[in-house]
Amino acid sequence: MNDYRSSHLAAECPTQFEGHYIHGHGHLYWKHFERPYLERLFARLGREYPGRYLDFACGTGRILELAWPHFIETVGIDVSEAMLAEGRRRVPAARLIQVDVMTDPPDVGTFQVISLFRFILSAEDHLREGVLRWLRTVIAPGGVLVVNNHLNGWSITGLRHRLRNVMRGRPGGPPTERHMETLLRRCGFEIVEAYGFGVIPPWRDTRRFPSAPLLRLERLLGASQTLQKYAKDRIYLCRPIEAETAGGGLRPPSSSGINDLGCGSERQ
Repeated sequence: MNDYRSSHLAAECPTQFEGHYIHGHGHLYWKHFERPYLERLFARLGREYPGRYLDFACGTGRILELAWPHFIETVGIDVSEAMLAEGRRRVPAARLIQVDVMTDPPDVGTFQVISLFRFILSAEDHLREGVLRWLRTVIAPGGVLVVNNHLNGWSITGLRHRLRNVMRGRPGGPPTERHMETLLRRCGFEIVEAYGFGVIPPWRDTRRFPSAPLLRLERLLGASQTLQKYAKDRIYLCRPIEAETAGGGLRPPSSSGINDLGCGSERQ
């Protein structure tokens, strides 16, 4: 295992990961946008689908902690025991499983709601597609997949990454909306709803960049559905596509994943 999966196995990973949301660039957007949105979303999904919930690549339980009160049963899956140890402390009511679904897919039944956060951007192409195809096999008919892309290729930050790649002679860049739609559809899902935040690039609360006026501006810009498409973080609600309506059946995995659309991996 010499890919994204191995990057979260070290004992210090939970502290490093959580630091991003405590004092890093992700703190303000998590506190003011992502967390409030997810709290409302999971409350709504829990009313509509009060059954089984799975958080894939659940890590330290950041998303699980918001979701578990709204479902009858909550399951988390991750390859890192170090991350799961923090997740168990955080959400003792959840059933957390340490397993690699690419090599040893577990028999866990089906789920009405599945979430997949901070995975699509960072994982290699074969992992992106392999995991999404496995999730398609465990989502219940009519269920919901909630998946995010935390570096939209058409955001200001994403364009900066794309330019940096060009200057370094590396093709592609972070996934764009079209890349996400194509990948998800190829793996048996269609996007039915989307939310975005981070029209303004992430910042730290300093005297030069005070938070209050920038947060007001972000809320103003983010109220536009059009501008949300250019936000750094995008969250998608997806439905499974029935095989008979997916253009003659689901396509087999491609050898290169998103890269065949000009979109390479970007680790964040």
